[in-house]
Amino acid sequence: MKQPLVIDYANWPKLLPSQPLLTSFQSGWNSIQLAHYHQSSIDFPEVSNPRHMLIIPLGHQAFDLEFVPEGHLQTISYREKDYASSCIQIVPANLPHRARSISTVQSIEWIHCYLEPTFLARIAYEAVNPDHVELLPTPKKVDLLLHHIGLELKSNLEIDGSGSRFYADSMATALSAYLLRYYSTRNHHFQKYENGLSKIKLKQAVEYIQSHLGEDLSLSDIANELGMSQYYFCHLFKRSTGISPHQFLIRQRVEQAKHLLKQPVQTVTTVTLECGFANQSHFARCFRQYTGMNPNQFRKL
Repeated sequence: MKQPLVIDYANWPKLLPSQPLLTSFQSGWNSIQLAHYHQSSIDFPEVSNPRHMLIIPLGHQAFDLEFVPEGHLQTISYREKDYASSCIQIVPANLPHRARSISTVQSIEWIHCYLEPTFLARIAYEAVNPDHVELLPTPKKVDLLLHHIGLELKSNLEIDGSGSRFYADSMATALSAYLLRYYSTRNHHFQKYENGLSKIKLKQAVEYIQSHLGEDLSLSDIANELGMSQYYFCHLFKRSTGISPHQFLIRQRVEQAKHLLKQPVQTVTTVTLECGFANQSHFARCFRQYTGMNPNQFRKL
């Protein structure tokens, strides 16, 4: 019996007519990867992906697709109302499947998010019943949150590029917890904490973030420093502060930038780098978001 072709995220472009418009492959992301595709057609042999795939169709053109998981033919149709409804598709890791578009369109557009199974398993370890982690194949379903996560990851990658690792870690953590709750073969429950981080742990987290603002900080760095999982660190940190660790990191970088901009010897370029922003465009965008002005306007005050 012919075995499916094992194809990881970096090899998907070899099966498709056109190269992706955008990928995270060179951006330092760890637990999740993303690719944005525009194709005139889809037709690939039976494959098996070692990562879980979240597929988000975009655009507005109607098309029909033959999707064949484990030899079972399904026809999936996308119409304009499906795009407006925020449909998604989930292909679990190691599921043999093939696909072929059966309608002629100018362009088929979608996002692939590839989630590392070992990362999902680590998140599941925090659940009440972590023994078995298996996602349900989902050919087509309306899910506003998963659709939003995919679009936000794409948007942040476009804006921040190589500086988007912390955000990708945060979204991968939220995505994993959501998949375990609603798309797993078993119902994973997470223990709830009402009080957030202890004062000592919160102080430790804040001091660690503030002392590493200029670095390519990852969520796992902070969680490991506190001796806890990424999921519970994110959950408890937000309970304690009212904002996510990523939002707190950006705010602290902007506060440091405000201080440095008041020093005449500092250029906007050096401030951008010292505060950990990937480029001046991303720095200006974040600075305006929190201050209502761009860095040069602030400097003239």
